[in-house]
Amino acid sequence: MAPLLLVTLATVGGILQACFVRADRVGAYRRAAVLKGLAALAFVLVGATGATGAAGMAEAPRPEAVAICLGLALGAVGDVLHALRFVWPVRKRLLFNVGAASFLLGHLAYLAAVVPACAAPAWGLAASCTLATAVDVAVLPRLGVQSRAELVAGGAYLAVTSAVVGFAVAGAAAVALAPTAPTAFARLVSGVTLAVGTAAFLSSDVMLAINFGGVNSRRLRATSLGTYYAGQMLIALSLAV
Repeated sequence: MAPLLLVTLATVGGILQACFVRADRVGAYRRAAVLKGLAALAFVLVGATGATGAAGMAEAPRPEAVAICLGLALGAVGDVLHALRFVWPVRKRLLFNVGAASFLLGHLAYLAAVVPACAAPAWGLAASCTLATAVDVAVLPRLGVQSRAELVAGGAYLAVTSAVVGFAVAGAAAVALAPTAPTAFARLVSGVTLAVGTAAFLSSDVMLAINFGGVNSRRLRATSLGTYYAGQMLIALSLAV
């Protein structure tokens, strides 16, 4: 039952996200906000189903799984707030900032999950620092910000997102290179799924930042939204293995 439920939720979520992107592109912002909230609920439910199913009926979910579920929930809150800023334009900046804070807290929750689970923390730290530096150097000069504080906040946000990717990739690589064990394949599939999901999330954030920096492309925005949702869904599905 659980695999069928996961497939159903993931499929429905993808359809809802596609409908949201279409509504967003044509300016139907009220409908878009509802669709975005429902699509976000889908990946939250996928994560919760995967976490409880992997733990078993008699066990509590692992702390890492709980942290990922928290990150998914905070991402859903950020989704709704960012969608609502077009419904209530007078509150646009407030809704954007609070939504961004919710996403940041979500990334910190992901970080709390991937750091303890990483079997090669030194690799994770090196990968995180390298990736964060590269992303900040490439993206920050292109950000359209109004103050130095916003620039620092944007750099910190991208650094945290990069750190999640660094530790997730290092963790997956450590499992792939470890001696074969009965659970190695399942751990590898889960780790790779998580790593790809976090990388998609980071890619989406980079595209969004570039778009805000003056590109202002509807196509790039749609691509960013699609990549973001794929990343969140993959992160959620990593708990099902």
